[in-house]
Amino acid sequence: MSVLINWAQFQNLRYVPPAGGPGSGVRWDEHAVMYAKMAELERDYTPHQVAAIPCRATDTVLDIGCGPGRLTVPMARRAASVTAMDSSPKMLAGCAAACEAAGVGNVTTLPLDWHDAVAGGNVDRHDVVVCSRTAALDDLERLSGFARKRVAIVLWANAPSIPPILDRLFAGAQEQRLGAAPGHRAVRALSYNVSFNVAYDLGYEPNVAIVPDGFARTFASAEEQYDYLRDLRPMAAGPAAEAAFRANADRFTTIAPDGSRTFRIETRSVVLWWDVRRPDYSEIWDHPAGAPG
Repeated sequence: MSVLINWAQFQNLRYVPPAGGPGSGVRWDEHAVMYAKMAELERDYTPHQVAAIPCRATDTVLDIGCGPGRLTVPMARRAASVTAMDSSPKMLAGCAAACEAAGVGNVTTLPLDWHDAVAGGNVDRHDVVVCSRTAALDDLERLSGFARKRVAIVLWANAPSIPPILDRLFAGAQEQRLGAAPGHRAVRALSYNVSFNVAYDLGYEPNVAIVPDGFARTFASAEEQYDYLRDLRPMAAGPAAEAAFRANADRFTTIAPDGSRTFRIETRSVVLWWDVRRPDYSEIWDHPAGAPG
């Protein structure tokens, strides 16, 4: 397809190297506990994303890069079945545990790296493919090949993602920054507009839903809150680091009359989805004016 702007090249700027891809050095098993906790913190907001994904009760769903099952569990409640695919055994174990705790029995876990997945080969095509914030977003054409009906992807919507949120929570409490550089902001020119235009140039008709997102949880006491949040990142040793961490957490905390504490940091996500069955209007567009029929 001839295009005016090569949006795929802009996508390469955003996804080089792909997170968790070959040579990235990311060991996802080491982050399984953190992502499981972040999924719990995001639980009140995830339904906004799930509601924006068209899915019928008879559909089969493939969740690529499922992690701890943040989308897998609620999608399983809406679909006939879900295949939860991830390269990390600990992520898949967390996903299976989340499914068991939620009482959903229509989920199958698939230990497989996205880069090794072959649509119609070692991975069956599914009616609906969902993909949230994973390396699979670097190739929307290939991603679409795993779907019989629709693809839905979740990205951050010109708003803080997990690394800068954790940077803020642990500012002054870690030996070195693990996320963005100081003062970093997501580049608006390389946000979800790139994915939208890549999908559009592939001949699809992407739909956009920007939804509220965030991380929240209510704790019975301050110590319960600090103990829960402290494990989200390795901290520097010493009282100064602990004091900085607690002060940061307190800035995002409201205290109820009964002493319970609600931690909340809000952001936004965007759900892009498209039907992989491209519409064909060639019979109308190509019909010469004045011709019979």
